Amino acid sequence: MVDTADMVKEGLNIENSELDLREKELKDADIIEIMKSGEVKGVTALFLEFNEIGDDGLRAILECPTMKNLTVLNLFNNEVTDESVKAMAKSKAMLNLSELILSDNKVGVEGAKAIAESNVMGNLVSLWIGDGLGDEGVTAIANSKSLTRLNQLSVYRNNIGDDGAKAIAQSSNLSKLTELNLNWNFIETEGAIALANSETLKNLKQLTMTFNPIGNRGIQAIANSEKMQNITLLDLYECEITDEGARAIAESKHLKNLKSLVLIHNDISDEVQEMIKNSPNLPNLENLVFRLGQGGEEA
Repeated sequence: MVDTADMVKEGLNIENSELDLREKELKDADIIEIMKSGEVKGVTALFLEFNEIGDDGLRAILECPTMKNLTVLNLFNNEVTDESVKAMAKSKAMLNLSELILSDNKVGVEGAKAIAESNVMGNLVSLWIGDGLGDEGVTAIANSKSLTRLNQLSVYRNNIGDDGAKAIAQSSNLSKLTELNLNWNFIETEGAIALANSETLKNLKQLTMTFNPIGNRGIQAIANSEKMQNITLLDLYECEITDEGARAIAESKHLKNLKSLVLIHNDISDEVQEMIKNSPNLPNLENLVFRLGQGGEEA
């Protein structure tokens, strides 16, 4: 077991009520010990990314009296499973939580359902979850009656297909979303069309769809949709787009607010790249990327 006392002292930011313990190789036993420390009293933001924390560690956080004021809990890339997420969804210690990051953990359908049905998670505005939700899990999130305050939702790498995308698009509870991360899923044309035409998603400012094979018809639907007029960032890294689809971006009447556009690993000719770069329909485009290592060149 590591020297947790020194680690807490180093990671504690009293002024901001934060405890930063990311990348410390922490295991459950370490978290259990840390939660016994009087030093963590008053912490409202707990950053635990890239450790080896599992269910016992998360339970220790839930059972720690001084954690009842947590507003931010970041457990990105740990070993938490559905079992402790179910306990979290019932814990009154989480009543003040506004940001929860559980991506790259062993959280699947049951964990997603528990959070979606929770009566203590209603203050969440930012949720990152998964990596095994599938369409069923993301549908539970989309249909949740308590997660109505979300403005940021990240469900990347969760084996989500068109049905999951349609569930998000048809949700009546996600109308406050401004950021949606769907990277590394299996959303195809029909899912992209549903997202593009969603009344619920009309406030979106950031849409990331890296490694989803939405194709030309998918991007044409996004580019031609009035519902997408607030988008400022659009990430379409490797989405099987060719000149036919890319032209729709250049000719779009609804992407006037677009500032950042990523089109890496798509089959777009130099001619059409220039069309996008010089399009009068994209007056706010500042960062345009077609190739890895290119960086954001000014449009």
